[in-house]
Amino acid sequence: MRHKGLIALLLLIVWGLPALAYVAQDPTRYIPNARVLGLGRSFVGLADDVGAIYTNPAGLVEAQGWQISSMSGKFLDEYSYLSFAGLYPTNYGVLGVAYAGTSIAGAFATTIEAGSDPADPIYTIDPSQPLMGNYNNAMVLSYANRVEQLGFLNKLPYANRMGLGISLKLFRAALYGDGIVGGDASGTEIDLGLKVAPQKWLRLGLSAQNILPTSMGGKLRYASGHEESYPASITVGSAFSLLGKENAIWRLGENQLKFLFDVNYQLTLTNYPMVYHAGLEYKPLEMLTLRTGLDQDAAGDGAGNLTTVTDIAYGVGFNLGGFNFDYAYHTFAGAPNIDNHYFSLAYEFIPPAPLAIPKEGIIIDSQSDKVVTFEAAINIVGKVIDPRARKLYINGQPVKFNLQGEFATQVPLRVGKNLLLLEGKDNKDVTVTTKKLRVLRLVTFPDVPLDYWTARGVSLLSMANIISGYPDGTFKPEGRITRAEMCALLMKTLPQTAEVQYTRRKFRDVPTNHWASKYIMQASSLGVVLGYPGNYFKPNGKISRAEGLAMICRLAHIPEEPFTVEFPDMYPDHWASGWVAGAYKNGLLDYLKGRFFEPKRLLNRAETVEMLYKTQYTQDILGKDLLNWDSY
Repeated sequence: MRHKGLIALLLLIVWGLPALAYVAQDPTRYIPNARVLGLGRSFVGLADDVGAIYTNPAGLVEAQGWQISSMSGKFLDEYSYLSFAGLYPTNYGVLGVAYAGTSIAGAFATTIEAGSDPADPIYTIDPSQPLMGNYNNAMVLSYANRVEQLGFLNKLPYANRMGLGISLKLFRAALYGDGIVGGDASGTEIDLGLKVAPQKWLRLGLSAQNILPTSMGGKLRYASGHEESYPASITVGSAFSLLGKENAIWRLGENQLKFLFDVNYQLTLTNYPMVYHAGLEYKPLEMLTLRTGLDQDAAGDGAGNLTTVTDIAYGVGFNLGGFNFDYAYHTFAGAPNIDNHYFSLAYEFIPPAPLAIPKEGIIIDSQSDKVVTFEAAINIVGKVIDPRARKLYINGQPVKFNLQGEFATQVPLRVGKNLLLLEGKDNKDVTVTTKKLRVLRLVTFPDVPLDYWTARGVSLLSMANIISGYPDGTFKPEGRITRAEMCALLMKTLPQTAEVQYTRRKFRDVPTNHWASKYIMQASSLGVVLGYPGNYFKPNGKISRAEGLAMICRLAHIPEEPFTVEFPDMYPDHWASGWVAGAYKNGLLDYLKGRFFEPKRLLNRAETVEMLYKTQYTQDILGKDLLNWDSY
């Protein structure tokens, strides 16, 4: 008998409402999940898991992947509760569905013992009557989206950090036994939610629960015609990230600490006090969470008035591979000797982060692009960083790389342009990333060491067919150059040379069948070379440094400049002083800086190459072919 009275008292405490007429009980208020209960139900500001369906549907926008949660248990032996919830993010918002239900089954009907004190009646079980019971269930359908995704609201402040949510609650309830007729009931209600993050460490929430007016169906209606309304309320919540690895006020190692505070105000219940909920959630390890909270609610004071009572909550959570096991202990001020333990199990599927596809999927550490080298092979050391790549090929040849993507190989080069194409392929041999390495291998001569002072110029001009080696494969860089050879060398830089034929003889010592006659005639007609008195050219005469420099300057359109003191052995009145000054200014004579010019010194082939190579004229020629990297 006292047992049944205790159940009635417990129900009164659980619903947090005194015996007010025509007020329907909302089962979603008290059985969300153990995490929420362990925080003293201070969850409106945080609302970052599937429990947001019950407290603040706007919090569903925090979900990264689908979640499910379930909790069930009993108070004493008769009062059972069950809740489960799930959410699923889509491209159009987050969908949620939940169920919360309570029931009492198998309760005996009671009567008041005759003659007992009306102020303290004695109840006796009446076994002749059918067993009594009730159930109260709610199905919740929720939707949430970020404000920035809602075109008509995306201009609001913090639109990119704000979420809106709505929950439709469909109720089913019933009372049966002890002659009850028409005890089946159904009802509808709506919750609205708002969540915003004005600071990285602060979350604010607003939850308006049971706001559908009774005139629009916001009520519980029994088959007998009796109606009850669901109390409308507004809760304002906040969540402060005090400690955390990111988005927190302070950082202390891996520790995470959140402080939560909610204030609830009843809109439709008169004289109902404002209550608060506070909680702390501490995560010292990624797999362990500790919780505590204060859960305030309204209760009768025994004199027909309402007051507040504060209950204490504790909780612990374990996370392992997406599975969350949460436990909560919650006191009830009106039932101090009853253990209130809650257990819930949840699973959160976090979709794998999209593969970060780097802009460059293959990195070369050993070489840069556009390499010019004398080497017959090139060493390539690098790393494959595109996560999709499972195989690496260089010009179609497989190259192994380790688990870190590192590889090292050597690739032979042919003389001239080489395009090394590095391809990263997936398991289906589909190319997912590429890298080009362009290399120019220079020709070599046995008598021009690789470290020779103008070896690069010799090779480039030779490969451009501007200057040639000898039939025996040598270059003879120190060999003197004749006037005829100089004309041929310079005229070969002009594309039309081979097509021009000169039949008239201009110089007495250059017959038309001379091997260099066309070069000499063209050079003379262009003003690049001058003859000697009496119409002599002296094609086999050795050319001096001053003469050769003047010819190169005329070809490259390098103007004469006023002579200062570029070389101590030159004077302003020397016939070539203007050419020397112009060439010096344009970098043709860098190899002679700090030395004498020696204008009468015979010019050798290496010097000729160096001066010609340094002209912009020659660089433009090379840039159109050999050094034109866009062509391969």
